[in-house]
Amino acid sequence: MQAKTNKENKFELIVIGIALLAFVVGLVGHLAGASFANFATFGYIAAPTPLILAIIAFVAYKVAASAED
Repeated sequence: MQAKTNKENKFELIVIGIALLAFVVGLVGHLAGASFANFATFGYIAAPTPLILAIIAFVAYKVAASAED
């Protein structure tokens, strides 16, 4: 088993940060969706949540792939 390089460690932390960002976006979207019946403004927050999560996942994939070089 090989030890991780500094580059791999750095990119691993970046991907963890991106995953945390995705969690927060999902949580806000979930709460906004749950409150959709009460306030119409939250619907504008909840509607683009799947697109935002897909973009975040794509960026995380690209960052993780660049660490393997």
